[in-house]
Amino acid sequence: MLTTLRQLVSKLHYACTGLLAVLAIPAIQRLRLPMHADWRGMLLVYSTGLGTRSVLCALLFCVLAFPFSQTLGSVWESYRKKKVRLLLLLVFLIIVLSSARQFAVGIPLAIGGLFLVELAERDKVQGSSFHKRMISVLGSAAYLFVGIVLVLIYNDIIVASRFPLSHDSALNNVDMRIFFGRSVSDIAHTWFRVAPDATLRFLDFAYFQMFTVVGAAFLISAYGSSERGLQFAGSCLTAYYIALLIFYLWPTYGPYMYCPGHAARYPRYLTSYVFQKGGIADLQAISQRQAWSVANLYFIAFPSLHIALPVIAMWFLRRWRVVFWLLVVYSAVVACAVVLLEWHYALDIPGGIAVAALALAVVRAEPVQLPKEIP
Repeated sequence: MLTTLRQLVSKLHYACTGLLAVLAIPAIQRLRLPMHADWRGMLLVYSTGLGTRSVLCALLFCVLAFPFSQTLGSVWESYRKKKVRLLLLLVFLIIVLSSARQFAVGIPLAIGGLFLVELAERDKVQGSSFHKRMISVLGSAAYLFVGIVLVLIYNDIIVASRFPLSHDSALNNVDMRIFFGRSVSDIAHTWFRVAPDATLRFLDFAYFQMFTVVGAAFLISAYGSSERGLQFAGSCLTAYYIALLIFYLWPTYGPYMYCPGHAARYPRYLTSYVFQKGGIADLQAISQRQAWSVANLYFIAFPSLHIALPVIAMWFLRRWRVVFWLLVVYSAVVACAVVLLEWHYALDIPGGIAVAALALAVVRAEPVQLPKEIP
C-alpha cells in the first residue's frame, strides 16, 4: 500500500499539469486577461535558440565526462581514416553556414548537427535505436514546454488576482539583518559603481545561461531513457508548481521591483536591465488589465528557481563527477549573480534549494548513470 502511494505521489505532477491546463482558460476569462499568447515566439526560443545551445552544452558535458579517446579523439580518427567523410563534412558546413543568416548562428547549428550525426552513428554500431531516443527527448521536451507555459500563464493569473499584495518588505528586512543594515539594492548599486564592466557582463551572462545548462542536463537524461527524461521534466515542473503555490499564498516580486530610481542606477548595457525594465512594465500592465498577451515574463522572487533548477540538474548528473562539480561552481556563480544583479533576495537562495530538494523527493528522481562508454 505504501509503495503504491509513493508511486502515485511521484506521478502527481501529471495530474497538476492536467488540472492547470483545464482551469487556465476559465481563470483567464474571469480575471479579464488577454487570451493571446506568443506561441510562435515561445516555440522558436524553446526549440531553436535554447535547444541549439543546450545541445552544444550537452556536447561539452560529454567531452568532460568521458575520456578524450572516446569523444573528440574518436571522431578525429574516424574522419582521418575515411577521407570521404571530410568531404561530406565540408559540404555540410557550407550548406549550414550559407543558409544561416549570421555566421555566429551557423557555427553552433553546424556543430550541433554533427554531434547528433555522431550519436546516430554510434547508436547504429551498438544496436540502439537513435529514433527511439529522439522520440524520448522530444516527448519529454514537449511535456516540459507545456508545463513551463502553464507556469508563465498562472504567474500572470496570480499577479492579476493578488497584486499589489506583497511580502517583499519581510524578505528585505531579513536581508538587512544578514547584510548588517544594507539591502540587496544597496549592495547591488555599490557593486555597479566599483565592479569592472567585464565582471558585470560575466555575471549577467551566467545568469541567463541557466536554462542552457539545465537544458543540457535534461537532454542527457532524456536521451538515456524516456523515464529519466520525464522524471527530470517532472522534477522541474514540481519545483515550479510549488513556487506558484508559495507565490499565491506569499507573493514576492524581487528587490528591483521596489527599488527607487532603479532604471537610472542600473547598467543599461546588461541584458538584465532590459528584462527587469520589461518586468516592471509588464507587472503593471497585467495588474491593470492592460497587457496585450499572457505568459511573457516570470515574476516570482521567493523561492529562486534560478537556484532550484541547477540543483535538480546537479542531482541528475551527480554521478558524472566532473560535470557535477562544474555545476556546483556554476550554481555558486549564479547565486552571486541573483543578488548582485538585484534579481533576488538572499533568502530566495536557500528557498530555491529547499524547493528543489522537495521536488526531487516527491518525484523520487534517480540520477543518470555514467556508462562505461559514451553511446
